[in-house]
Amino acid sequence: MKGDWRVRLAAGLALMLALSALLEFRQWRKASAANADVAELLVGHDIAPERLAVASPQVLLARAVYFVRHERYGDALELLNLLEAQGDAAFCADVYYNQGNLQLTQALDRVEKAEIDQARVFAEMAKEAYRRALLLVPGHWDAKYNLEAAMRLMPEMDRVSHAEDEPPETESKRLWTGLPGFPRGLP
Repeated sequence: MKGDWRVRLAAGLALMLALSALLEFRQWRKASAANADVAELLVGHDIAPERLAVASPQVLLARAVYFVRHERYGDALELLNLLEAQGDAAFCADVYYNQGNLQLTQALDRVEKAEIDQARVFAEMAKEAYRRALLLVPGHWDAKYNLEAAMRLMPEMDRVSHAEDEPPETESKRLWTGLPGFPRGLP
């Protein structure tokens, strides 16, 4: 009888170890499938619809980036809007960062087409998305950099829209940018 509890304890521990190993194996398979899906997206192939039903939010974010690369902006924005409320703060910051990138890309496309008013709207939406990302993760360096780029784009667009009203002799004044230079010398 004294050895009976030891056998039960050993059997219980073995059962817990087996269940733990099974759960770990399932996690590994899930991560492996997610990595395979992301690899498919990176080489330019979309994910099969049956895989999308069980895809993780990270895979869906990679799919949104895939849509942007293939200029399917509407699909990308729809998917990013779905992902806003999923995941932790770092994941949500990445979603906002990618939304900002999408909006900034559209703003630059509109600038190239000389549609300044539409470009201004997209640039404002990009700045708002970058600010949201920085509220969640203040150290998100890429969001900081792109926010600054979007902020510098706005004065350039204002100059382009006002250039049509200016006489040709003031055109040389518009060539200078509003960017500050590098400080010279030591403090």
